[in-house]
Amino acid sequence: MNRILSKIANKVRNFIIFRIRYPWIRYGKDIHCKLNVSFWSPNRHIFLGDHVFINSGCIFYCDTEIGNKVLIAQRVTFLNSKEHRFDIVGKMMWDTGRGSEEKIIIDDDVWIGAGAIILSPVYIGRGSVIAAGSVVKSDIPPYAIVAGVPSKVIRMRFSQKEIEEHEKLLVESGELPEQKKISSD
Repeated sequence: MNRILSKIANKVRNFIIFRIRYPWIRYGKDIHCKLNVSFWSPNRHIFLGDHVFINSGCIFYCDTEIGNKVLIAQRVTFLNSKEHRFDIVGKMMWDTGRGSEEKIIIDDDVWIGAGAIILSPVYIGRGSVIAAGSVVKSDIPPYAIVAGVPSKVIRMRFSQKEIEEHEKLLVESGELPEQKKISSD
């Protein structure tokens, strides 16, 4: 009974979020997004893949593309690093306009911990883990675990051999298309 009520509540939440409040967002199937998540994008370019979980208090304030099976903990913020221009001589910041060309791309199977801040432009590789409270301002390689301000790789989830085995199993199970497999070359 609880599972049925949970599914109904999720459908109602998704209707409110993606049909009423933010109808311009493109999204896949099985999205779990809390009602107090805030979305804004200068180019109205936010895409959520399949099986994405976005916890409470998250803020999306830039163009963002999120892959499949991504977990985003509470209070994660996605920001345009050039939101307010401060580098134009002869103009006050108020008058300089916004930067709007960059975006954040998050590949499949990523887990972003609570309170992390992701600054565009950045690519977060498949299978990565972003530790709680981290500030990500540069690209993250696949299967890396990063932490800190600014974030840096603290270790890899798997060895190269384990990555190859992991991806082989994902391809065999149909979870990962062959062309998305990371080559060891």
